[in-house]
This record gives sequence, C-alpha cells and structure tokens, in this order.
Amino acid sequence: MASNTTIPAKDLAKQRWLIILPAVFVMYMISFFDRVNVGMALPYIAKEFTLNPVQAGWIGGAFAWGYIVTQMLAGYLALRLGPRRLIGICLILFGSLSMLTGLARNFQELLAIRFVLGLTEGPIYAASSMLLAQWFIKSERGRAFGISNLSVAAGGFLAGPISAAVLAHHDWRVMMIVEGLPAWIFCAVWFYAIPQRLDAARWLSTEDRETIEYHIAEEQAAHKDKNVDSWLTIFIEPFVWVLVLGFACSQVILYGLTLWLPTIFKATDQISGMMIGVLSGAPFIMSMLGIYYITNRSDKHNQERRWHAAIPMIVSGVLLIVLALTATHLLYLQIALILAIGFLLKMPTPLISSYLTEILPLRKAVPAVGVVIGGGSFLGQLLGPLLVGYTKSMSTSFGPSFIALGVAGICGGAVLLAARRGGNSEPTFPSTGLAEEP
Repeated sequence: MASNTTIPAKDLAKQRWLIILPAVFVMYMISFFDRVNVGMALPYIAKEFTLNPVQAGWIGGAFAWGYIVTQMLAGYLALRLGPRRLIGICLILFGSLSMLTGLARNFQELLAIRFVLGLTEGPIYAASSMLLAQWFIKSERGRAFGISNLSVAAGGFLAGPISAAVLAHHDWRVMMIVEGLPAWIFCAVWFYAIPQRLDAARWLSTEDRETIEYHIAEEQAAHKDKNVDSWLTIFIEPFVWVLVLGFACSQVILYGLTLWLPTIFKATDQISGMMIGVLSGAPFIMSMLGIYYITNRSDKHNQERRWHAAIPMIVSGVLLIVLALTATHLLYLQIALILAIGFLLKMPTPLISSYLTEILPLRKAVPAVGVVIGGGSFLGQLLGPLLVGYTKSMSTSFGPSFIALGVAGICGGAVLLAARRGGNSEPTFPSTGLAEEP
C-alpha cells in the first residue's frame, strides 16, 4: 500500500465520524457541564454560606486540586486500563460526586466534594485524546480533536440556561442533583457505542480497517524514539513545561472569566435571571465556532499548530484589556467584547493536544497530554477564579480583573510560540498507536 498520510477523511470509514466522535462529544459535554454549573450556583452558595469573594474563588478553584492529581496520572491509567474502560469508570464516579455537591452543608464540605469531583474527572481528557489518536490519522486529527472539544463549549453553554431554568423553580442543591444524573445514564450508552478496539467495530470494513491501521503504524514508525527510554522522560523535556505554562494562561482566562460571568451580569439590574444564564453560556457557543474554524484552518495549513494556538490567545488578551477600559454603561459593547473573547477562548486546547500526538510517540504522547492539559488546567482553574476574586476585592469594578486576565493571555500566547522540541525535528507523521483495551 502506498504511503499517503493526507488521505481525505471522506475516503475512510465515515462511521468513525458518526459513532466515535458523537460518543466522545456527549461524554465530555456531560463532564464539563458538571464542572461549570457551580458558576451559576455560586451567587446562591455565597449568600447561603456567607462567603466573601476570596472564599468564592476557592470554591471555583477546589476542583483543580483533585483534577491535577489524576490528570497527571491519566496517561498511565489510559495505557493500563484502555481509554474506553477508564472513561466508563469516570462517568459513574463524577456523576455521583456532582449529585453529592447538592448535599453539602457548609463551606468546608463543599470544598472537599469539589476536590474529589476533580479527582474523578482528571483522567477524561487524556483518555479521550488516546481514543481519538487510535481512530484518526494526522491529516484529520485536528478536526477530530476540534469536534470533540466543541463538547466543552456545548456543555458550558447548556449549563447556563438549563441551570437558570432549574434555579427558577428550585434551589441550587436540586440543580446539582438533577445535573449529575446524565453521567450515570450515558455510561451504558458509552460502552455500547465504543468498540474495545479497531477490529471489534462491526461497522468498519476490512479494507477501511487495514487502511487506518497501515497509516497509524506508519505514523508511529516515523519517530526516531523506538522505546529506548521511559515515558517518564517527558518530565525532563523543557518544551513540555513550556506548553504547560502557555496552556495554563489560556485556562486562567477560561475559568477566571466564565466562573464569574453570572456574578458580573448579576451586578447590573438591566438583565433578567434567565438572560444571565443565556449570556453566561453565549461565550461557549462562540467558542464552538472558534474551535471549528481554527482546527480546520490548522489542518489545511500543513497541520501547523503552535501559531494557530498562540495568536488567538494574544488577541483575546488585548480584547480583555479593551473590555476593562470600556465604560460600564456601554453594556452592549461589553457583551460584544465578551462574545468576541468567547470565539477565541478554546482555540488552543485541541491544537496543543494534536501537537503533542504529532511530535511524540504514543507511549509518551498520551502521558504528555495528561501533564500539559492537566497541569495547565490545574493552574488555570486554581489561579483564574482566585485572580479575579482577589482583584475584585480590591476594586469596586471588574476592570482590574479583566486587565489581569488580558496580561495572562498575551503572555501565554508568547510562551506557546516558544514551545518547540529542541534537538529533534517535528516528524512528518503523528504519534498514534492502537493499544488494545486489556
């Protein structure tokens, strides 16, 4: 068979795009939904537990402490258990913890539950990345990662209006319990939809399977690293830590802005409760458009990833500073700027993940995704809400908070541009393998 890693997706099994991706999409949407709905509940939680802005920031950041622990181990767990089985276990666990959030009786219990919720969701992203790397080749991987990451935006958008609708008739505790149930229900769908391995997919023809296997094996063989050292060597790779830092800056903006959006909108009496929910979710819808645009553009431009991830971060930083300088009575202009930032908000995530699978062999790429996405998410989820909380406690407006987030975006974009693997050219083929689920 002739080598051709630019084989168009339409010439391979279309069922991958209709079965694998939708299942990953819904699964990750549910997981992200359970992460961000605390933002809608936060004003009510703060009132019930009499929390100050700093304590409210800690509620938003507690998830990150648990998330980082299992995210850093996610690559190892995915390689040992297989992504399909690992994700199924996580669905049961994080659904349970999400519902348990509604039973918290005080600030300390809520912190503890949010921490354990982070533990249960930590492995999901790296496991999803490994699953996609097993089913999609380099020329289509940007789009595959991009479509799967649209689920984050969809979950974030739905969390706003659905949470607002529940809160209109019930309290925040009922909201948490109701929104934790879908994870349990979807777990059964997950095991039914996702085959254990490539040759177990009855809907995949022998010719298509052999084509995919051939290209994936060829991609893997292109790496100079042939099992001569341990996957643990990723921890001494400077570019990995540069990517952690750059990605963390994008997450500082994501969690710092979106967690506080309901509170920001609630500060004005011009917006109703339901509209607060819609506007809080609107940036996530914009980010879906942004992810689709940037991943398609990246695939079409020779699978270039770093510049496509860095430039949107820099632009979002500039827009945040403009937002800080916009007069408070110009409400519609502020909303327009927030939507524009939302368009750029999630662009770096799928590109950084794709980049890692393309410059490292599978046994290193999957753990590296866990380290970069996990480490960056930890720092962003911890520092973003706290950064906004502390700057808001020193001012009567959110202006200084927006400036701080803007500086993070500009610095993060510059850092991503510096993230190149030294002493080793980036391979023509991405690192993907077909590890079978034990």
